Amino acid sequence: MSELVSAREAVASVSTGKQVNQDAWMTQWCSTNWGDLLQPAPLSISLLGSILIIASSTDDFSKRADYIGLDSKTPPGCPKFTWTYALHPNSFKTCLQQMVGNGYTAFETAHKNMEIISNNASQMPEDIATIVNLVLRGSAQDLADLFQDSIDDLQGLSTRCRDAAHETEQAFKGISDLAQEMVLACTYTAGTSEQALAQNKIQLDVLKVQKEHEEAAVTEAQETTDLTKASYKRAEEEFLTAVKDVPKGWDFMGMQVVESLTSLVVSAGNAAISQAAIKSQFTKAGIDAFSNLVNQGSGGSGQPVSPGAAPVAPTTSPNGVSSQPNSAALSDPGTMLVQQVLTQVSGIKMLLTGHEGKPDWEKIRGKDGSQSEAGFVQGTLNSQRKHLDLSKPISYQLDKFIAQALAIIGAIIETAGSVVSSSEDSLKDQVAPTDQLIAGLTGLTTSTNLILQQPGMNSTGPATPATPPQESSAAKLAVENAKFTVDQTKSHLEASRASYEKAADRLASQQMDITKTIGDMTKLSLTNASLQQMLPVLKKAVGAFTTLRAQFSQLVQFFESVASLLNDVMAPSVGRWVKTMESAEKRRRCNEQEDHVAGVTVSSFTQDFIYRQMMTPLKVSMLATSIATEYLSVSNDYILPAQRSVGHMLQFAASDSAEDKAELIKNLEKAQANLSQTTARASTQISTNVSKHQKSFQSSIDARLEVIVKSVQVAIPAVAGPVPGELKAIMAAHVADTDATKALQAKANPMFNTDDTL
Repeated sequence: MSELVSAREAVASVSTGKQVNQDAWMTQWCSTNWGDLLQPAPLSISLLGSILIIASSTDDFSKRADYIGLDSKTPPGCPKFTWTYALHPNSFKTCLQQMVGNGYTAFETAHKNMEIISNNASQMPEDIATIVNLVLRGSAQDLADLFQDSIDDLQGLSTRCRDAAHETEQAFKGISDLAQEMVLACTYTAGTSEQALAQNKIQLDVLKVQKEHEEAAVTEAQETTDLTKASYKRAEEEFLTAVKDVPKGWDFMGMQVVESLTSLVVSAGNAAISQAAIKSQFTKAGIDAFSNLVNQGSGGSGQPVSPGAAPVAPTTSPNGVSSQPNSAALSDPGTMLVQQVLTQVSGIKMLLTGHEGKPDWEKIRGKDGSQSEAGFVQGTLNSQRKHLDLSKPISYQLDKFIAQALAIIGAIIETAGSVVSSSEDSLKDQVAPTDQLIAGLTGLTTSTNLILQQPGMNSTGPATPATPPQESSAAKLAVENAKFTVDQTKSHLEASRASYEKAADRLASQQMDITKTIGDMTKLSLTNASLQQMLPVLKKAVGAFTTLRAQFSQLVQFFESVASLLNDVMAPSVGRWVKTMESAEKRRRCNEQEDHVAGVTVSSFTQDFIYRQMMTPLKVSMLATSIATEYLSVSNDYILPAQRSVGHMLQFAASDSAEDKAELIKNLEKAQANLSQTTARASTQISTNVSKHQKSFQSSIDARLEVIVKSVQVAIPAVAGPVPGELKAIMAAHVADTDATKALQAKANPMFNTDDTL
């Protein structure tokens, strides 16, 4: 058995659809960390309880002699405050009670809807398996008759998940907006930061900025969706072009072209669901704008944050490309093209060394008047360059690489037409620049895969090319490429493990701060509470409920992406495929040969195209089921019991006598202490669960890495060693950047501000 056959078979043994999906799930899990969803809940409940206790223990501010109204003490030169979310703004006590009621509704809604998401998401894999079996085994007539019904079933499950997540998102949005409004009203009336607020005239802009962020998020999501659809269509079109243009007999190039096009399909699907992380960031960006404005008296800049995602740390990556999922990269056509450009540069390397380590002049020049392989590479690179958007970060970097590649292939073609081509060393000076170019492109491929939250390996599918006949130099390069995909997957898993470890440590540290804050709230005065004392409580409520909303925003985007994939991409693809299959059958009846490249037919490529699309909703279902299951477990044991106890905290004195008022305060202090203990236990348990989950997650990754190395090292011994230094540097930067980004986002959140005196 040849070295290349052994290598490809070894990689195939660890890249089944199920295995690659598991890798993808583990790669993306850090950005959908269930701990982020659970972390604010105990603090939120404690805040609501404290608010209700204060409302019970004090007379309404509106009844006090010194009270002149939350909406009337507008600083000079500022727009008049207008209530939007409070139902009874004339009574501050009623506003507090409204917050508590909204919070109760939000948590009850979250629990109910998480059950809906869990039940429906867990059914999705069975429907996906039905569709995959139909795609792999069904006839054209079977597809025409059955496919749409199967898609409709899957769409129904996805829609129910999306609607459930959206209802919960809106519930948390409502209470967060009310809390923001009350903070701003209290800031007006209490006079904190009044002069700075009056000077900038922007104290109400926080709600406007948040709205702009939300509108920007919708625009960015649409750009990514448009790119996804365009990428799927381009993959089909470019396969048809490759059928005609890949020079006959250049089997290794045909194999890599097909594999890069199937990689394009995978990347497009992952771009769609990676947008979910961006939607969550946009939601959290509202916290940043809010915190920046209301804290300006204590060092904030006092300027509203321009529309964009939440704070993202500058990258430390050696290639200067941030590996964090970000709007600019996900809507960048270059993100989908890196692997295809790398394929063409690998082709250049084959031309330079394909004849026993020397230039393959026959392929460079072409024969019998047909297009040369060098001309094919040059034309393809020029075509790919036209798709770039130089205002986007990946396109900007990729354009430089394509320019270098065109310069090299141009020099090769020019040399081939001159007398110096008689020397075997005439192209020797082009080998090192080509190797450097391949190294740069492999680094950029690694970065884009991290952005798309996908592993290096793609699953074996209907269009996976057969191994071409052995050609020593080209085969050696193909083995190196196989090793690269394995190294990428290894490094991604290692980076996920390290990122999750840091995330778990950060959550544990933040949870300690939250637990301390919960304890500090027992020190809140239950007599004559002032607006100044209420402000820290309300600010933390904004941070906690906005964070919860952000997590449900992410779930909404997951299922919106699935809906777009099913309706806008998959259904049209199947229609085209049925026609292709029918056309192929007619051609076969006429004894005509079906078009193919690298042994892959038009029909089998489209079959593979649909098969790979189904991996996207499968990954979403796995993520959603895991998130919902973890949430429900903690919700049943800790969140709902504590939340329901809050409802009993609205108490009244039996009379206006001093004795009855003192008894009320005594009862409220007891209720306050009990609530603190209950929610502190919940907070501690979440930290414990995060720690347990961290160990389980690390064990899963360790086991997967062991399987990969053990299975592949027989054919490719080098995979048993550490990943190459250039990949390790990018991965180390990714881990550091992820941690720094999360820290920045937490810093902008008042929920984590431990400087407030409660």
